[in-house]
Amino acid sequence: MSLSDLKDKIQGPKKLPLFILFGILFFFLFKEGSYFLYRSDPGSRVINSGFYYLAKTDLSSEYDSDSFLFPYHLYLSHIDLSPEQFKRYCSYILFFASSLLVVYAANAVGIFFAAFIGFFLLLSPLFLIQTNWIGFPDHFTFVWSILLILCLDRLGGDGKKAPYLSLLFGVCVLGAWTHFYQFLVIAGLVGFVFLYEKKLNRSTFAAIVSGLIFGRLSALLLFYSHGIPLAERRISTAQALDLSTWYSMHTNLLLLTLFSFLNGLAFLFLENAVRKKFLVLLLFSASLVVTFFTADSTRVFSNLFYPAWISVWLLRAEQGFEKKETILLGTLLALGLALTISLDLFYKWGSRIIYLKG
Repeated sequence: MSLSDLKDKIQGPKKLPLFILFGILFFFLFKEGSYFLYRSDPGSRVINSGFYYLAKTDLSSEYDSDSFLFPYHLYLSHIDLSPEQFKRYCSYILFFASSLLVVYAANAVGIFFAAFIGFFLLLSPLFLIQTNWIGFPDHFTFVWSILLILCLDRLGGDGKKAPYLSLLFGVCVLGAWTHFYQFLVIAGLVGFVFLYEKKLNRSTFAAIVSGLIFGRLSALLLFYSHGIPLAERRISTAQALDLSTWYSMHTNLLLLTLFSFLNGLAFLFLENAVRKKFLVLLLFSASLVVTFFTADSTRVFSNLFYPAWISVWLLRAEQGFEKKETILLGTLLALGLALTISLDLFYKWGSRIIYLKG
């Protein structure tokens, strides 16, 4: 064990309470910041009232086998939420997962990167979407995405860390129950980032694949045991339109569509794309391909791309930032904040641009 490793082991537990307080601070920053940046007119919000009422019933044909966990866990917990409490609960899931990442970043890398990744998340379309699309599987999907990243980072190519392998397996099962098709892509993209950085081995890969397979098969078995016919609604939706229709939908207002995928992070994307050109552009392109077969473009792209991009930042930060890098990244983040505040923000749905302020 090196001297630096021993020092980290000694100081880590002592600093952890401070990092937790830092995470709590960011929890409230996420709460107030999301309201300030992404408050919107009711007409631009999408409330999934179907999931709200499903959360009060047992499994039925109204559930989808590939995305049942988010409403079903509330039913199993016997938690009867009012509509307002339900909306608040959805938001708090996002704030908690984001704060968890901040705490981990502070403990694993340092305060600068923790603050950076916190503001990065706040300015990302993930916050814009989850603040205005309430009651969707996305809330849980983001939690499992963050835990997936943290498990892979802790394993760091060492597949012998059994507790993290078990946790990774469990996270993939939960991801498969929450939104199987999206989480399958998310796990693939995040796993590719760690493979690209030579931090993914056979044991880790096996834990991801076996978790996803077990999650999907167990979900199918659960629905079969309840006598519920299986309906692949998402696949049917993707097949319902021909390629020319999808192409026309997504090329309409193309530049605004692409901008909605980045918003205030456009400056950081350019910096990161230049520095890690192949990796970041490949992740971006892969997310675009999957998004092509969906109508809720900004929402789906954000769910797919941002966990992988967060992984890129985390692995880069662990290699250390030079002083001029910290100045550059801080400046680009500040410019992104100024851009976010000054713009009339929007997201893309179908062929339309939906402005938050109507």
